[in-house]
Amino acid sequence: MKWTNKGNELTEHSYYKLNEFHIYIFGAGDIGRGLYITLSKFGLFSGFIDNSKNKQDSGFCNQKVYSYEGYLENQKDGLVIIAASKKNEDDICRQLDQSGVLYVRSGEFLSKYLPLYLYFERNILMMNLSQICVTERCTLRCENCAHGCYAVDINSPDMQLADIYRTADIFFSHIDYIHEFVLIGGEPLLYANLSEAVSYIGNKYRDKIGIFSITTNGTIIPKTDLLDECRKYDLFFRISNYSRSVPKLKTQYERLVQVLEDADIEYYLGKVEEEWWDYGFTDYIDRSGEDSLVKKFDKCSTPCREIRCGKLYFCVMARTVSDNLKYEIGKEDYLDLCSLPDGEIGRKILLEYNMGYSEKGFLSMCARCRGGECVKFPVVAAKQMEKKYADNDLGNR
Repeated sequence: MKWTNKGNELTEHSYYKLNEFHIYIFGAGDIGRGLYITLSKFGLFSGFIDNSKNKQDSGFCNQKVYSYEGYLENQKDGLVIIAASKKNEDDICRQLDQSGVLYVRSGEFLSKYLPLYLYFERNILMMNLSQICVTERCTLRCENCAHGCYAVDINSPDMQLADIYRTADIFFSHIDYIHEFVLIGGEPLLYANLSEAVSYIGNKYRDKIGIFSITTNGTIIPKTDLLDECRKYDLFFRISNYSRSVPKLKTQYERLVQVLEDADIEYYLGKVEEEWWDYGFTDYIDRSGEDSLVKKFDKCSTPCREIRCGKLYFCVMARTVSDNLKYEIGKEDYLDLCSLPDGEIGRKILLEYNMGYSEKGFLSMCARCRGGECVKFPVVAAKQMEKKYADNDLGNR
C-alpha cells in the first residue's frame, strides 16, 4: 500500500475491541503455544479448542482444552483464532464455517488484529515477528534457498557483535512488545558469539518478547555456553527438518533433540519438509508495472521482518537475496528507525510500515519474486547442490 497520509492511515475505527470477546485458540500445538504466551500477557486468553481427544483429556500449557462441540455449547460471544498448519488451517476453517463461528487465522490476527487493538486501546506498539540475521553463512547448500545462502562463502564475515547489540537497542527503543524475536541465518549456530547475543538481548529485552527463538537446520550441536544462556532466557529452538534430502540429518536431529532435552530447553522439530516453493529470484522478472507490483505486494503480506542496525526491512528474503546474489536491488527499501519523528507520529509511521504501507507501495525485489503465485512452482525442499563448501561437515562447531 502506498502512503497517502503518512502517519494517519490508521484510525481508532479500524480495529476490533478484542477485550469484548472471549478469545479461544483452535489448535493445541506449536502455533497455539506461542499464541497462548502473547494472549495471556495481555489478559485475552479464554481457552484452547482441539479436535484431538488426547489433548482434550490431558490439557495443554496447563490449560483446559475444549472439544469443538464443547465450545459451541458453552461460548456464544467468542472469537476463535485458528492456530494450525496451512493444511489443517483450511480444514478447521471449513469446520467453523458450518457453524457460523467468528474466527480469524493466526497470521492475520498477529499481524493486524492484535497490533491495532493494542495500539489504539492500550498505547502498546506491537509487532508479530522480526529477525536478526547474525550470519549469511550456512552448513548446507540448498537449491532454491529463499535467502540465497548457497552463494555465500563459508569464510565470509558475519555480523559484528557490536552491531547486533546496536540493532537490538534501536529496535526495542521503538517497539513495546514483539510476539516472536528470532536469531537466524544462514545457519545461526555458525555464529561464534551467539551465546553473547542471546545473553545481551535476553538480559535487556526478554520482558518485551513473547517467544525468543533460534531457527536452525539442526546440523550443529550447540555448546554448553550457548545452552546455558538459552535456558536462562527461555529461548526456543525451531529445527527445520530436511532429512528427506539430507538423510544423515535424521541421526543428527536425534542427537540435537537429546542435547536440548537434557539441557531443559524447549524446541520444535518440524515434520519432514518435502516441498518448497520457487520464488523465482534467479530467473524471473515481472515487467507488468508499478500498479501490478503494488497489488502483488499487498497480496503477499509476508510476516518476515528483519532489523539490521536501525534499518527495518519489510521482507527479510528481499534483503538477503539481493545482497547474497549481488543483485544490488532495493537498497532503499527499509524504514530508518533512527530518523522517525518523535512522539505519536513516529509510532504511527512504524505501525503503518509494519502493516504494509510505504512510499512506493512495494519492494524493488518484488519484480524478481512470484509472490503468492510461488505456490504454483513447487521444488524439492533442501535439495543439495553438487558443489560443496570446504569443511561443511555436520557436527559440533
